[in-house]
Amino acid sequence: MNITRITQVTLTLCLILSLASCKKKGCTDPLANNYSQIATEDDGSCQYDQNTAAQPAAYTPSFASDMAALVAIKTVTTTTQSGFTIDSEVGTGVAVFTENAGVNYLEAGTVSLNSNTLTKNDNNSYTFIPSQSAPTGITFGTDVDWNATGGAWPSFTASSSVGFSTVSDISSGDVSLSSDYTLNCSSIANADSVYFGIDGPDNSEYVIVAGGTTSYTFTASQISALGAGQGFVQIVGLKYDPQTVGSKDYWLINETVRTKSVTIE
Repeated sequence: MNITRITQVTLTLCLILSLASCKKKGCTDPLANNYSQIATEDDGSCQYDQNTAAQPAAYTPSFASDMAALVAIKTVTTTTQSGFTIDSEVGTGVAVFTENAGVNYLEAGTVSLNSNTLTKNDNNSYTFIPSQSAPTGITFGTDVDWNATGGAWPSFTASSSVGFSTVSDISSGDVSLSSDYTLNCSSIANADSVYFGIDGPDNSEYVIVAGGTTSYTFTASQISALGAGQGFVQIVGLKYDPQTVGSKDYWLINETVRTKSVTIE
């Protein structure tokens, strides 16, 4: 199994865990001087350099404590072999169900995404990871369909037709631990928010910014602890589709993930 595919599922689950935690007020704009990584609700306190215009903040959903997060993930990984650039696409999914803002998860019986059954993990999160028999995973069109047979969390059916973001090829090269690094692509469309991330052997750095943002510069101090070796960079277009099914809140989140292998030195 390609390690980047497994890591992407893990990163996505970590993103959901952080977004689903209890609301914390603060500055949610990563371009502000006083940006708070743990803030989930903007309180209007963002501060900017005197000569810098305020930048639009990312759209950050305000998740209720009683909610489900259903994440459909379309990943395009770019690798270079013998001077040739190769793209490979794989579809995966993550689902979690909670009544206490992500402190614990509830089992929901058999959970399916576009008729593909997800695996229930020990903590009651659900994931779909491609296998040897299905190396490209789930195939996504415009519509995304979820359903579950029910358990501690009730049975449900939920569908989304908001589609996926379009994220062009990552044009950035390898990473130097001693210099600023600009991660960019030429275009992003149909995104509510955009995730920029660098993952190294020892650490990772990421930010979530406004939809349509095509470039973000990580400072040398931010990436100094990544560790030297092989890593990867990611630009992710996030599309949100909040729904209410029965009495519960459901966040259907469609991700288009551009991943590129890089050397960090």
